[in-house]
Amino acid sequence: MTPTGIGLVAASILLDLPSALARLFLTAVIAGLAGTLDWRADLVVFLVAFGPYLRSVGALVFPLPAGPLLRQAAGARKPSERERAALQNAFSLLPGGVAPSSVLVIDGPDENAWVLGCTLFVERGLFESPHLAAVMAHEAGHLAAGDGRVALAAWWLPVQSVAWVGARLMGSRGRLLPQAGTALPQPRASGMGAGILPDPRFRLLGGLLRLPGLAAGVVALLFAGGLFPMLLRQVWSAYRRNREYAADAFAASAGHGPALVEALGEWQVLDVATPWWLRLSHPYVEQRIDRLQRLQVE
Repeated sequence: MTPTGIGLVAASILLDLPSALARLFLTAVIAGLAGTLDWRADLVVFLVAFGPYLRSVGALVFPLPAGPLLRQAAGARKPSERERAALQNAFSLLPGGVAPSSVLVIDGPDENAWVLGCTLFVERGLFESPHLAAVMAHEAGHLAAGDGRVALAAWWLPVQSVAWVGARLMGSRGRLLPQAGTALPQPRASGMGAGILPDPRFRLLGGLLRLPGLAAGVVALLFAGGLFPMLLRQVWSAYRRNREYAADAFAASAGHGPALVEALGEWQVLDVATPWWLRLSHPYVEQRIDRLQRLQVE
């Protein structure tokens, strides 16, 4: 892991302490009203308030897998013997003996893969692609550098169930896990009512009607965590871009630069999962291709 990644996780935890104090206060009040004032209640209050940070630190210290909840959220499954053999063959050709400790497969058509913790997520379409070895070389770069562990630490910072409710109340409909950026914007419908802008008064009314949901969402996110660490979103984005470049360089050093350029030219590979409070940001694909081509010249 890079010092920058560890520092960003630490800074995010510090910024998130108001959420921990809010959870501490709320659970202490509930425990007091329930009349359970003993060491067991104190332990529950402590774990509710600070448990997410213990998980985040644990993800940095130990090589942890993504876990069953993220597996369920992604709709993933264990790989078949044929899929496992294909991945083992791809990683066996790489230097350093880098390989994921666990692999999950998503039955999707895209040529997509990403790491979270020490788990490699692979979409089914990649197994039918000539780019499997190149993309696995890129993922090996993330695994070798511990990027997946930093990503998992960021994922586990908030209380996911409460954060999901808060994000929906605020109008977010984004996926929890990354998706290949291959879908193009759909054309607007033609015919009756198409292209007619709403009356500004109705837009104002719609905004006012959304205020209660927004307020409830902010309160939910305050308790869930991740609200204040959003101040570091730009720093996290710069960090993620640098990690993409480093993983590309790792793949190029293993002789997969030209194949990775070809893969990036056809697909936008989103290969390090991003928590909701950082949002998904499309990789700078053209810049990645430029750097890979310069590495080939050098």
